[in-house]
Amino acid sequence: MPEKATKKKAPAKKAAPKPKAAPKKAAPKPKPKAPSKAKMSAELKEKGIPLPESGEASDMEHRLKHWLPGMGYMVRIHRNAGKRYADHPLSLLTAPRKALYWLPASEMTDKILATKRVVIVGRVAKPSAKMVVIDVPSDYEERFGNGGNK
Repeated sequence: MPEKATKKKAPAKKAAPKPKAAPKKAAPKPKPKAPSKAKMSAELKEKGIPLPESGEASDMEHRLKHWLPGMGYMVRIHRNAGKRYADHPLSLLTAPRKALYWLPASEMTDKILATKRVVIVGRVAKPSAKMVVIDVPSDYEERFGNGGNK
């Protein structure tokens, strides 16, 4: 038998090393979106808080933050606030003494009622035209020491 010539195989060429892919950067985190007006109005209805007449998102957000579920209070001033309550929510009641005020259910109202310088006449969901409406001020935390540096 004739001998077959054996050919040596050429060494296999190594593939060029692949360039390392740049590490993937994390996708930028989306900014937290402000809740939509529809979502806020649904939350207000769920809690039993009346919608603001203006219908603005900032007013809805303010009510969600400060108002509590339930009806508001009709009150009259029993005793004037005086200097002792200068830095107190009671100082917001500045109409004549016989005036009938409507205060929403809130922490501010609880503080005013705790002074016992007002008389609770009753509770209603919405104020009448004759009542003086006192809403929670937008600067409530800074003005009356809740969350301030005091």
